[in-house]
Amino acid sequence: MLNLYKMDPKYYDEYIGTKMEEINFDRVFELIKEIHNKKGRLEILDFCCGTGIFPRKWLSKLKNIRYLGVDINPDFVKFARKNLHGKNFDFMAKDAVSFKTGKKFDIVLATSSYHHIEDKRKRKFLENISAHMKDDGAFIVYEKIIDSFSGISEAIDKGTQFYLERIKYMMKTEKLNENQIFALFNEQYLTSIRHEEYKVDIARFKGDIKACGLKIKKTIKIWPRTNVFNNKNVGDFVFLIVRK
Repeated sequence: MLNLYKMDPKYYDEYIGTKMEEINFDRVFELIKEIHNKKGRLEILDFCCGTGIFPRKWLSKLKNIRYLGVDINPDFVKFARKNLHGKNFDFMAKDAVSFKTGKKFDIVLATSSYHHIEDKRKRKFLENISAHMKDDGAFIVYEKIIDSFSGISEAIDKGTQFYLERIKYMMKTEKLNENQIFALFNEQYLTSIRHEEYKVDIARFKGDIKACGLKIKKTIKIWPRTNVFNNKNVGDFVFLIVRK
């Protein structure tokens, strides 16, 4: 099976370098800067940090931060460490659902993370995030939300349709190289077999957030701007989440 997440980390890192992903990460970074401006210094925990492109290209611009990135893929973590040096940045190869630090953080990040967690473990993942948040801490999510479904076959249909529209949009609006195109279609393939990719609709996401003692303070829809899916709750979103 060709699996983007089991291949050389450079392919995933290159995919995250697309303009579409940069726009989404820019919005996440804007929220972080707002919090940084208020507090002056930040401790950040990043669950499912991947190859570390976000701390490398965005968070490294900030002063007075301490960052810990956690990812289950040891090759991604090795790549992240190799490409981001500094005493204020660290990475660990651990399972984000069960990983414990005994510390609490100003910000917990989950960028394109929730949909990689199997459905039966999603709430445990969010509970672990809540356990690592300070009382006044923030949980920032960048997530791809698909249309409502019932059953696995509908989930596959809605997920693959979501990717089809996303790929068509990206190919029209930016120049993608062969590796990035492969990565996009591989994500669609993994979604179609419900392996590594377990996207859900907005109702499931909100239900999980509420069940874990959290609430959505701000919702930012980034894509699409037009009514591609006939459902305004489908697309790329950034959420600012706090304790109830």
